[in-house]
Amino acid sequence: MSPRRLLVATALIMSAAVFVGAANRPSALRGVRLDALPYRLDAWTGRDAAPLDHETLQILAADEYLNRNYVDASADDRTPINFYAAYYGRQRPGVSIHSPLHCLPGTGWEPLDVSTITVPLDGGAQASMRRMLVRKNRDRAIVLYWYSIHGRLLASEVASKLWLLHDSVRLGRSDAALVRIVVPVGAGGDVTAAEQRGVAFARDVVPHLQHLWS
Repeated sequence: MSPRRLLVATALIMSAAVFVGAANRPSALRGVRLDALPYRLDAWTGRDAAPLDHETLQILAADEYLNRNYVDASADDRTPINFYAAYYGRQRPGVSIHSPLHCLPGTGWEPLDVSTITVPLDGGAQASMRRMLVRKNRDRAIVLYWYSIHGRLLASEVASKLWLLHDSVRLGRSDAALVRIVVPVGAGGDVTAAEQRGVAFARDVVPHLQHLWS
């Protein structure tokens, strides 16, 4: 079996184990309010984006979600950055986090480059995030995303499944959140600048997230 197929098989096994372990356990949704995220984050000002349509909501099956656009009014580039977070209080068959790595192609976005980056946070901490350059027709965007699992920020789908299995067995919890940031690449085509904007926003928003669900 190839290494890629082995990883996929491992992820599927881990998912099944998490679902079985959490099937009869209570949801961790109590007290979760994603809309408590401030509209002002340092220089960033947020506005609610259009709500997701009914079909999309059914597919995602998240217990809570937040969809906002943030702008840095002090910057030269004031193109809105989209922030999306989805929280799942109890994952089970048919109700689990959808990886952007698989979902974005289904909406017409073609991944051109996929990697993992390390983002320094305040206090000397670091966070791993998945970084994607995607294209749809003539539009391009940088996508940063990660999984938040009981205080951990994880970029890897497999690692997130392993930690969910660990916490499901040890803590009786299978709740988790997906955080995704989308930064349009400007007309000048400067991918590096778009990534820098996304990383800057991620650093500002991360300190406000953990208390929302952990």
